[in-house]
Formats: sequence, C-alpha cells, structure tokens
Amino acid sequence: MMRRKQMLKLLDEEILEHLERETQDNIDRGMPPESARYAALRKFGNVTRVKEQTHEVWSLTWLEQFLQDIRFGVRTLSHSPSLTIAAVLAIALGVGMNVGIFSVINGLALRLLPIPRAQEVLSISQVIQFHDHGTRFVHNNGGYFSWSEYRDYRDHNHTLSGIAAYEPYVEATLAGGSAHRIMGSLASCNYFDVLQEHPTLGRGFVEADCTARESNGVVVLSESMWRNQFAADPALIGKPIILNRTPFTVIGIARSGFIGTDLIPSDFWVPVTMQTALEPGENRLANDNMSWLALLGRMRPSSTLDEVRAELNVIAQRINRQYPGRTISLVIHTARFFSSPEERQVLIPVSSVILAAFALVLLIACTNVSNLLLARASMRQREMALRLSLGAGRGRLIRQLLTESLLLSLAGGVLGSIIACCLFPGLTRFVTSHLPSDFPVVSINVAPDLHVLMYALLLTVCTGIAFGLVPALHSTRTDLNGSMKSDGAYAVSGKRSSRLLLKTLVSSQVAVCMVLLLAAGLLLRGLYYAQTVDPGFEMNGVATSVLDLKSQGYDQPQATQFMMQFTERLRSIPGVTEVAQAESAPLAHDFSVDHFTLPGHSDQIPIEYNEVTPSYFSLLRMPIIRGRNFTSSETQSSPGVIVTESTARQLWPQQDPLGKVLREGNGHVHTVIGVVRDAQVSHLGESTSNYLYYPFSPEYDGHGSVLVRYAADFSDTARSMTTAAHAIDRNAAVDVTRLSDYLEVWRTPSRIVAGLASSLGALALLLCSIGVYGMVSFSVSRSIREIGIRLALGADKKAIMRHVLWQAMKPVLIGGAAGVILCSMISSVLASMMFGIGAHDPVAFVSVPCFLLGIAVLATLIPARRAMDVDPSITLRCE
Repeated sequence: MMRRKQMLKLLDEEILEHLERETQDNIDRGMPPESARYAALRKFGNVTRVKEQTHEVWSLTWLEQFLQDIRFGVRTLSHSPSLTIAAVLAIALGVGMNVGIFSVINGLALRLLPIPRAQEVLSISQVIQFHDHGTRFVHNNGGYFSWSEYRDYRDHNHTLSGIAAYEPYVEATLAGGSAHRIMGSLASCNYFDVLQEHPTLGRGFVEADCTARESNGVVVLSESMWRNQFAADPALIGKPIILNRTPFTVIGIARSGFIGTDLIPSDFWVPVTMQTALEPGENRLANDNMSWLALLGRMRPSSTLDEVRAELNVIAQRINRQYPGRTISLVIHTARFFSSPEERQVLIPVSSVILAAFALVLLIACTNVSNLLLARASMRQREMALRLSLGAGRGRLIRQLLTESLLLSLAGGVLGSIIACCLFPGLTRFVTSHLPSDFPVVSINVAPDLHVLMYALLLTVCTGIAFGLVPALHSTRTDLNGSMKSDGAYAVSGKRSSRLLLKTLVSSQVAVCMVLLLAAGLLLRGLYYAQTVDPGFEMNGVATSVLDLKSQGYDQPQATQFMMQFTERLRSIPGVTEVAQAESAPLAHDFSVDHFTLPGHSDQIPIEYNEVTPSYFSLLRMPIIRGRNFTSSETQSSPGVIVTESTARQLWPQQDPLGKVLREGNGHVHTVIGVVRDAQVSHLGESTSNYLYYPFSPEYDGHGSVLVRYAADFSDTARSMTTAAHAIDRNAAVDVTRLSDYLEVWRTPSRIVAGLASSLGALALLLCSIGVYGMVSFSVSRSIREIGIRLALGADKKAIMRHVLWQAMKPVLIGGAAGVILCSMISSVLASMMFGIGAHDPVAFVSVPCFLLGIAVLATLIPARRAMDVDPSITLRCE
C-alpha cells in the first residue's frame, strides 16, 4: 500500500519490456513490425486485465476500494455543503446528548473505584434464599455480610491477597465549635492495605487498633474533612477529636482525591471494632445473622476470577451447612460504586429508561438525516442508473452510499462527543450543587474513559448505518430504462414508493416526538401539582428538628431526660405557640409500616404508622372528625389508636370505625379511638393509603422529630431552638429546617426529571418540525410540474393549498395517533413522579397533541405557500 505507485510503474515497465522482446522475436522470424506487434499483444492477452489480476495479488483490494469510497464520499459531500452541515449538526446533537448521559451513568456504575490497580479489586456480595420461614437481619443492604462471615472468608482463602470489610454511611456528630453531622465508614484494620491507599500524613490502621472496644479509638480523616474542618492543621495527627461523645485519636489523613469506596464520600474511617461506640444500643459484631458489612478483596497476581469464585463458593457452602434451611449464592465481580445486586436492581431499570429517552432524540435525528439523504438520492437516480448499466454491482453502490453516511456520522459523532465531554461535567456539577441540603453529597466522575469512547464509537457507527441504510437500499433499487430516459430533476417525482417511504419516516418522527412531549407534559403537570398541592395540613410557620440522640451516645434514660428539658425550653421561646413530637415529621421520607389483621379475617393488611404527641394534630391543623385525641398519659402500649378517614372507609366500609379492633403482627390488640382527616403525610400526592397514629411514648428511644409552630422570624426561631439544645448539651447536633422545606425533597427529583424530559421534548420538537418542513418542501419541489399544470388547467389555488396541507398532515396525524397510544401504554413508568396526577391525565393527553399538531401546521405552511407562487407559463415552457 505504501509503494503502490512505484510498483505500478515497475509493472508497466515489465509488461512493456515483455511485449518488446516478443515483438522482436516475431520480427526475427520474418514478420513485418506492425504484424509482429499485434501478434505479441494477442499472445500476451488483455493488458489491463493482467494489470488488475497482478494488482489483486499484490494488495488488499477491499481496502483500496474503501479508501476510494472515502475519497469519493468526501468530494461528493463537499459539493453539497448545506446538506452536509445540516446532517452533521443533527447527528452531533443526538450523539452528543447520548454520550453525555452515558458518561454520567458510566461514572455511577461502570467506572472502576478511584484506587491504585483497581482492576484487581473485587466486590463480594451474597444472595440468601430461605427454604422455610427463616429470617435475617439487614442493615443497609441484604447482600452484605456479618462479622463472623467476613472473618471466615478472610481467614480461609488463598486466591486473594486480602479481604477488607466496612460499613458505609455511618453518621456521627463531630463535637467542637458548632457540632454538626458528618458521614464516614467503619472499616476493618486491613482496609487501607487491601485498597493500597496509604495516608499522606500519619498512618493507616494496624492490628492493634482493632483491639479497642468503645474506648481508645483511632480515626483516619479525609483530606477534605481535614482541610475544611481543621484548617489543614498538620499538628492534628495524634490529637483527639470527639465523634458521638467518644474521643478518637487522629492517626492519619487520607490522600487528596480518595473518597472511599462508595458514591457518597466518607469524611472519616474508624476501626469496625468501635461499632458500639459510634452506634450505641446494638452490638452488630456479635450478631452472626446480620447483613451489615460490605466486602472487597484484592486478587493475587497468580489468581484468576474463576479461581476466586470457586474457592469462595466452597467457603459459602461450608457456611450453608451451619445454617440448615438457607442457601447462600455469592456474586463476585470487579468492584465499582454500584456493585451489589440490590443496587444494580435499582440502577439498571432507571438507567435503561434514561438511555431509552435520549435514544429517542437520536432516532429523530437519524430520521431527519434519512429524509435529507432520500431527497438527495432522488437527484442522483440517473447517476445510480448509469453506474448499474455500466456493470457496477448493487452491493458495491450500497457500500459507497453507506461510506458517505458513515462519514457524516463520524463527523457528527466526533463533534457531539467533544461537546458532551466539555458540557456535561459542568452540568453535573451544577445539578448536584443545587440539590436540597437534605440530599447527600455525591461524587461523580464524568470524564471520558475507554467505556465512554467505545460507546461513542459504537453509537456513531450504528447511527451512520441506521440513517444511511434505507436511503442506500432505496436509491439503488431503480428502473434503469425509466431513470435513463427521465429528466434528472423529476426522475422519481411520480414514484409512490419514494413518497411512501418519506412519509413513513416523518410519521415515525412525529410518533417519537409525541411520546417525549407527552412524558414531559405529564411530568410538568405533576410538578405543577406538587408546587400547588394542599397536603391536608398547615406547614407554613412550622419548624422541625430531627434528633438522633442514640447515635450521639445517649442511652434511653438520657435521651428521655434531654427531650423533656428540650421541649420545655422550646415552649418558653418567644413567638412559639405550640410544640409537638413525632417519630417522623410529615413528608420526611421516614416510613414505618406494620401488618395488621381484622377480627375474623386472616389477611394481613399493611398499614403505615407514626407515633405522635396529642398536640401534633392541632399544631398541623389536622382536625379529628370523629372520636377523641390522645391524652398526655397514653403511651404506645396503650390500646387506643387514631386512623385516617380513608383507612376507616377501606377497613370498615359503611360502619362506625370507633371501637373497631386491629390486631398487630406481634399479637397486640388496638382499638380505634378517633378518626383524623386525610393528609399527605407519608407520600406527596397520596392521602388514601392506610395510615394510623400511636401515642408518643415518653420513654424516648433517641430518634424522632420535634415540631414547633412559631409566629416570629424563622431565623430567630431556629437560632433559639439551637441555643435551647446547646444549653442542655453543648455538643448536641441540632439541625432546624422549615417543614415546608421537606416538600423540596419530593419536588427536586421531579423537577430534575421534568427539566430533563422538557429539554428532550423541545429538541425532539425542533427536529420533528425540521423533518416535517423538509418533507413538505421536498414534496412541493417534486410537484412543481404537477401544480403548474393544474393551475394552467384552471385549478383553484385554495384547493391546491388544501390538497398540499392534507397530504402533509396525513403522516403527522398517523404518527401523532401512534405516539399517543404508545405513551398511554408506558406512562405508568412515570407514576412515582406524578404526585397524584393520573398516568393518563386528560389535560396532558389533549393539550400536548394539539400543541404538536399546531407546530406541524406551521411547519407545513411556509413550503405550501411556495406552491401557490408557481407560474404556469414558466413551468409549461420548461416542460
């Protein structure tokens, strides 16, 4: 390939020399020079064919033809700059958006952990199946392990250089200055060794650090925690800090950029043996039947993944024999942020829906480019017919046309990928920085890597084939005789197949656009409802504080005493009119549910519940419409409960609910003493689910919410509430928020999804409008002769206008109807974001199609009006 010209020159010289020798031999035999020359050529054969055969032996013919196709394609596309630019921009838009959103998903689920030699680190999870009525305690994730199970896998394997265990998402209160909540991890002593992460200051854990229980604890801080909370003081090493009222000696500072092995960054790491110090009240280390520790193992250089799985499965089978009636299945693969089966069960469906939505925009872009190529192919019918008549194979022509499509796709894919890599990191930071304060901080690396580059390349190639194959097949299936005789400008003006294909592509565009616009319309309707909904209780002028005294080192008597003093101090704050306590504040994403049975029935009924003080209902302006409220002397062990209106209707239809009995799963019997008005206290937009209230127990277990109705300024009230807590315990962590802020926790995911869907819908609408405009413009340009003849014969311009509009709107109506039907079938996927608006909301299903049809009419008017400006005399003169 590199010496092609030189070799061809040598071949010509060799053939010429051979012919000259043969001619000379013929002359020597007595032949005239001219006859000798012809005789030599007849004996040698077809010179051109010999050259072609020799060249085929020398080189890769398919590669040369491919290079020829590229050169010809570049020249052809350069002759149509407007078409090329329009196609490249459409593909760049579609591919860029898909590559950008894939980079986000890649950062969440496909990228390796940000640690040295991450490809060697394996995530180890388990799936436990019970063959009888066995149970297992779960903390965080059902695929985690107990402490004893971890030690079994750690001590009896030979294919891993080490297995580390850790409990993620451990909340702690950092004392000193203003106490506040931070999040970290409990880790085994070999955690940093297995991950090969060595602190930049101080040291990691050693075996002696894991012998301490509830005292003499050590801690490694993250670099951001050290910098933000301790001003990057190098003298902090060896000094104590207070976490949950327990002193921990700082022994190390992690390197910059190490956030742990989970998506939510860790601020600190404490030996797992200090679990009871950070999380008092429950000794998980001693519970062999609890899932609470995640496992990570690093392979030995000499081991393979299959060997690791085989060895650990042997250990799992040995553990199975210790617990008859259950079976453990291990799930082992390269570690990533979302590694456990439970996490992937959530991530995969969500990611699939998001990728499908973005792929729909790319599909519309592909359809637009197909329309452009079809219009261009109609102008090249005589060229294709001439090539076929000269002996070109149809497959060779299809390959040439696909090469042109791939050139367009590669140009658009490269441009779109560059734009995505530049824009999406900033967009991701913008979205995460504008999440409500209740949302945990997440760290997503959306920088391009091999996964993103391979996805962009695969998507680009598939896109080029997708929008180029149909025009290529269609333009090479031609009538040679008719195409050669016809004028090139009108070669296919009358072909029904061309018009049908064009209209089919437009119908598919409109259908996809309708789905995206309807989804956006439904989400916007749900978001508007969330913004204007009356939840059934009065949240304005209410402040709330979630207290988790148990995690701050309080036992039950201490927590009860703290809460009694705290509520008394709150009542004395100027401007505070009412104070109430509850296990969970309304709309706080803190759900409790239990199963109950009715007398004479065996069916278990799931009912959500809350524990509240008597002032809870009056503070939130939730009237009790039947029966009575709780009294201050009633506790959770008291038999009386209060149910909501909808619960009373569903459990005892057309009966008086007062005095009715509910039997709890543990055998306790409860009597209904009151009925309260329905309210959306558990899920926004849902007030008809079963719900009941217990009286709040004075024996406070350390976790719950305090609600305050105030008449003064919120900032003054919040400051007074914090002062009241610190007057009792200066290290108490108290976060005071408006109760109305809880709505934002519900609205934010809906707002993000609605904004995303609206953006996709707007882009789809733009591309769809361009497609409809292009179809009508092309149809009008191909019908100029027909329109001119009609006008010359006396046809009315308005009649022609109506005819053109009807022909243009038929595929739009068909596609719109298909889109409405398709969206009605899949709209239930959006139910969780609708907040009570039905998945077949009539407002959205009427307004969105009307809006799309209106845009389509506008897109057809401009080219349709051009049809009215046709001069019959000019048309007939040209004819």
